[in-house]
Amino acid sequence: MKILILGTSGSGKTFFSKKFRKAGRNAFDADGLDELHGWYDWEKKKVPFPKDAGKEFLENHEFLWDRRFLENLLAKNPDIYLFGHSGNIPEISDLFDKIYFLKVPPKILIKRLDHKTRKNPMGKTDYQKQTIIKWAGENEKEAKELGAEFVDGTLASEEILKLIA
Repeated sequence: MKILILGTSGSGKTFFSKKFRKAGRNAFDADGLDELHGWYDWEKKKVPFPKDAGKEFLENHEFLWDRRFLENLLAKNPDIYLFGHSGNIPEISDLFDKIYFLKVPPKILIKRLDHKTRKNPMGKTDYQKQTIIKWAGENEKEAKELGAEFVDGTLASEEILKLIA
């Protein structure tokens, strides 16, 4: 079964993907698959993400997944848990059998974005954090439209594993 676990930046996707792998599941963190994702300008040209990305960058670029790469990954992995989120989720959601959404309150998202162990550069500036909180609402609406099952992203990893696996 091909399972997609969505969530806003800071919702725990990277953390939970590691816990799923440790529990013996075929789980991937989409952010760790460099060929899968990237930031693109409106001409669909891939561009690097500046650590201090502000309004100008975030309003003029999209974080997208490459469908062809994803199709190949899923063909090689008939049973997979993919943790991630991108701006083109509605266009690639048909590749998955089941979709879950990790719902996390804004205060906890901010706390997680500020955590010293977080390696992802997105969410380091105040503007980025405000943008992520805005995206959280948009991502939740999108997840509902896709028929995703909602999971409390504040639960312990063992509980989330039981709910999803």
